Amino acid sequence: MRLFVGSWLMATACLALAFPGHALAQAPTATFGVPSAAETTPTASNGLFPPSLVSPTSPASQDSERRRIPLFAFWDNGLRFESKDDQFHLHLGGTIQLDSTWPIGPASVFALPNGGANGVGNSSATFLRRARLRTDGDLFGLFDFIIEYDFANASNENSGDDPASFGNLTSSPSPANVWMQIRDVPLFGHVRIGNQKKPIGMLNNTSHANLPFLERPDSSDAIYAPFDGGFALGVSAQNWIESERMAWRIGIYRPATNVFTVALNKYAFGARLTGLPWHADNGQSLVHLGLGLWGGEIVQDALRLRARPLIRNGPGFAVPVILDTGQFPGSRQLTLAPEFALVRGPLTIQAEWAGQLVTDTVSNGQAQGTTFFHGGHVEALWFLTGEQMQYEKRDGVFGRVVPRNDYNLRGRDSFSSLGAWQVGARFSYLDLNDKAIQGGRVHDWTFGLNWFLTANMKFQFNYILEHRDGPTGMPVGWFSGFGVRANTTF
Repeated sequence: MRLFVGSWLMATACLALAFPGHALAQAPTATFGVPSAAETTPTASNGLFPPSLVSPTSPASQDSERRRIPLFAFWDNGLRFESKDDQFHLHLGGTIQLDSTWPIGPASVFALPNGGANGVGNSSATFLRRARLRTDGDLFGLFDFIIEYDFANASNENSGDDPASFGNLTSSPSPANVWMQIRDVPLFGHVRIGNQKKPIGMLNNTSHANLPFLERPDSSDAIYAPFDGGFALGVSAQNWIESERMAWRIGIYRPATNVFTVALNKYAFGARLTGLPWHADNGQSLVHLGLGLWGGEIVQDALRLRARPLIRNGPGFAVPVILDTGQFPGSRQLTLAPEFALVRGPLTIQAEWAGQLVTDTVSNGQAQGTTFFHGGHVEALWFLTGEQMQYEKRDGVFGRVVPRNDYNLRGRDSFSSLGAWQVGARFSYLDLNDKAIQGGRVHDWTFGLNWFLTANMKFQFNYILEHRDGPTGMPVGWFSGFGVRANTTF
């Protein structure tokens, strides 16, 4: 409720700025750091300080009305507000993702490795995969900010008494991108402070709304984003060369063990470098190369790596865990992740690999030294309707797909369109076995069809086929599944 009220107040303030003549704007309010009318009303001295200190009457306060800058509203793939002098920009938006999934396979393959009875197993399901609200913008051309929360999240408030189940969970909005940024700092570039994506992995840094398949590959789930959604609290610096064909981000972070970003005691280092050795025809042909690095201390000196199926059938606590190392002691970890992407008109090929070293590993009281876990994927995508993936140079990721023609069967102006259609296939694998740590292996295929009605609305259809060589004591076998997602982003 507090988040809802806060969002409503923010929207009301924006409307007051956008329509200064409206009743909403008549009450004295402070506007982007400008004192309100009530604050600038002269008052008499209080006997202790001269009036100039009690109620300053600087030229700035006298010109407060002039400095109240109105914003105008418009729609550009989302609700946006701008000032006429281009000094202020505000966007109010969000994402809704509704999934329906049908896992196919024996219940034993979907059993939780720890033998827990609270998972959904191979049940079919319909649920909100994500429900995010977002506010972002920039001020004076110098500062950027994002506030983004996911409301499709749940937590167990009685974890000390009962394991998580559908009966004892409460809705717990969790932070996603929540950061502020200062632009053009000498020597550093753009300095970002707050909860942000780790600078490793092309798909890890791709917006959830722009993913070509329902889920990121196994290596992302286990290595890039173990229980933290791929986010970390920290300070980073981002910059690029003048042509924007090379960009980088580097930062220092305090890693956490969950999406609620409680980071204690430990530190981590992250860096990502991306480049375009080939860029032609205004981006219709390009090659992307990237390298990410993530390393540092392990929170609480214990690590757990796990992976879930490539279609989910419930909230996080209930989704089957198909690979799991269990929690094991370790002191430090280092992850290296090379990236590759090729765009040639409607064709896109993208690949990543991740390898993780964990030092001072212990299993069942026996020292294992340094252990190594790894995974990767390669995928190919093709637009049947001739569009191409839009590459964002500064971030080194693919952005929003904009159909050449929006979906329209009403025959307006004697024109009809089915929007944009894309097919894709992906192979991925993950190996969590090394020495006495036996988390299992999985190899899988994903086949997808994406239908983009507009830049804001799409449907995704995925079929998965996975082979699991499970953790010690768990079944080995094949399973498959089908999933559908309705996605709207504004």
